[in-house]
Amino acid sequence: MVTDDIDEISIKSDFIDLLKEKYLSYALSTITDRALPDVRDGLKPVHRRLLYAMSELKLGSEESFKKCARVVGDVIGKYHPHGEQAVYDSLVKLAQDFSHRYPLIQGQGNFGNIDGDNAAAMRYTESRLTRVSELIMDKINDGTTKFIRNYDETEYEPTVFPSYFPNLLANGSSGIAVGMATNIPPHNIIEILEMAELLIENEDIDGDALMKNFNGPDLPTGGVIVSTKEEIHEIYQKGRGSLKIRCKWEEVKVNNSYVIKITEIPFGIQKSKLIEKLADCILSKTIKNIADVRDESDENVCIIIKPKNASIPPLQIMGNLYKFTDLEVNLSINMNVLQGGEGKIPRVLSLKEIIIQWLDHRHQILIKSNEFYLERAEKKIHNLEGYLIVYMNIDQVISIIRNSDTPKADLISEFDISEGQAESILEMKLRSLRKLEEISLKNDLKKFKKQRKEIKEILISPSIQKLRMLEEINVLKNLFTEDKNLSSMARRLTQIQAPSDIELENCDEEFSVTVFLTEKGWIRTVEGHNVDENAIKLKDQDKLMCTAKITTEKKLLIFTNIGKVYSIHANKLKIKNNDFEPIRKYLNLTQDEYILHVNEYSLDGPDLILISKKGKGMISKQKEMLTSTRNGKVVINLARGVSVCAVRQVSGSHIAVISDSGNLLVFSHEDIKRLSRGSGIIFQNLKNGTIIDITSANPNEVINLVNKNTSRSVIKIDTSDFLGERGRIGKSLKLRNSSNIPLLRFSK
Repeated sequence: MVTDDIDEISIKSDFIDLLKEKYLSYALSTITDRALPDVRDGLKPVHRRLLYAMSELKLGSEESFKKCARVVGDVIGKYHPHGEQAVYDSLVKLAQDFSHRYPLIQGQGNFGNIDGDNAAAMRYTESRLTRVSELIMDKINDGTTKFIRNYDETEYEPTVFPSYFPNLLANGSSGIAVGMATNIPPHNIIEILEMAELLIENEDIDGDALMKNFNGPDLPTGGVIVSTKEEIHEIYQKGRGSLKIRCKWEEVKVNNSYVIKITEIPFGIQKSKLIEKLADCILSKTIKNIADVRDESDENVCIIIKPKNASIPPLQIMGNLYKFTDLEVNLSINMNVLQGGEGKIPRVLSLKEIIIQWLDHRHQILIKSNEFYLERAEKKIHNLEGYLIVYMNIDQVISIIRNSDTPKADLISEFDISEGQAESILEMKLRSLRKLEEISLKNDLKKFKKQRKEIKEILISPSIQKLRMLEEINVLKNLFTEDKNLSSMARRLTQIQAPSDIELENCDEEFSVTVFLTEKGWIRTVEGHNVDENAIKLKDQDKLMCTAKITTEKKLLIFTNIGKVYSIHANKLKIKNNDFEPIRKYLNLTQDEYILHVNEYSLDGPDLILISKKGKGMISKQKEMLTSTRNGKVVINLARGVSVCAVRQVSGSHIAVISDSGNLLVFSHEDIKRLSRGSGIIFQNLKNGTIIDITSANPNEVINLVNKNTSRSVIKIDTSDFLGERGRIGKSLKLRNSSNIPLLRFSK
């Protein structure tokens, strides 16, 4: 019986270990072989295999089209043993000019549209490579690329492309792996190349100088980025963040009225679903100042919005549309890519790091291609020297070839040539022997020796290598500004403008909303105040931190652990009656930053107390806390490793503060100067330990201290018993069970 139990435990243990091993293997393969792009060429394996298969089929940009079914068949048969529909979907996306800023495949037939309609079946559509794809694969056969066996070891496929074209930043990439994701938007090719030039000339250039002429994403569907350059630069220096994208629109006069004409919509939005949402907003009277919406699009987007009254300002209508529809969206940026020697290590990179790694790759391509050319030149020189021997002794060579049973060995021994030279002589056709001329041979020999010398100079000189890389980039820039097929792609499509709240501040009506914020940073805004909190479904192991019942003209002040404050206008919050969304859609929080406190803003509202865990604090007026950007602002400067403990409203004449050593101090705050920013002053002197809570109080007031986990009362204190001067240690609570002290918090 015991033996059976042991065997069962052993089997379960083995199964769990095997399951862990297999899941880890699956997770790694998803990350390295499916979801994340390689920083060097910006491609995932399926895209690389598609382009390589088309290259092998001779489907160049100037060649005839071939059926997509033929391409997909070659890809799944030779390189990518997965479902044909998945491969075809990838091919279609590479051909869509509303999905890719610089399409890698040119399609012929129905390849879908911005409305979300599917492409025709692969048996009907045809495709070939674009000029951009050819640039990505340029010099692939010049010894630049490592080839590996395919899945059944019958073919070879490239591990990475030379990528003359900086595809990762130019076209972007998105994908979801196990435990990580990536979302890199497209960018303008000229801006990328200009930054690459700056980095070649000075790799130590700082981020601001590098991005002087950089304007952020350049999306294939155009639109407007509503952010400052400073906000954009901060995101790209970190490698992650979020930008707000709006549609592009114009006011068109019609008789004595006007209509709003939307000509560009945010990237990734299906136009048909957008029209449905606009119509739904009109029918449900969510937006009351719009009479009609019409889709007059052809190959270009044209959505007409007709107001109910010509006296309604267009900005007011657009403010409502931004709030309730996808005419304004948040574009998440997470530049998580595969990097390292073999492109197998996932990491979030900054813009500068991505360009540097692409340039490092291009430098390796320069070295490898020139090593290949050097080897080819050496071989050519060697053969030409053999041909000169043939020319000088042509009759004797012909005699040996005609009469000898071992012509190769006899040629080697007779003329003291190498085996390779003998092979090349024997492989020459008879008519070629008649064409050999001494002058011609010597000229060719001189040419290749000169070429060899130039290549060797490149290989040994970093300065020449740098010049060659600059020349390559300059040629590519000229190609995109002068080539008739590529010059149209160089023009920037997405505009950038500084953020302004005017559209949202002037919405036609104010209404009530309830805002829920959780400890893990999820936010949900529900229309109305009659909301049952118990019916709100939270994610696992998450709790509600704050419930704010406000109106749409109000603002929230949000304080975080690193001493920063952010402000959000309620008008900017999307109504989400069914689900939560990350607060990071509205705020550019750093990776280790989390929310401590939320306060409804009021111009004449009570002052706010902030205190760090090391006992230094400050008091500020609410009007000093407002911010105008997603990046917020620092209120209290903290020493390294120190965080904010609490933020509270001033409601009494004194402040009560308690440390985890059990010392409580109550002191007057009337002499404390109100600051908008600073390092703070000492509220409580700590020999060791940290502050656990703070509150505003009055003398002779009874305050309840509760367990923060259970909310049960632990002790009630009279503030007059703990009065003292600011900066003192305070008096001990003298609890029987001192282990409860770190769990205490104030509760009035």
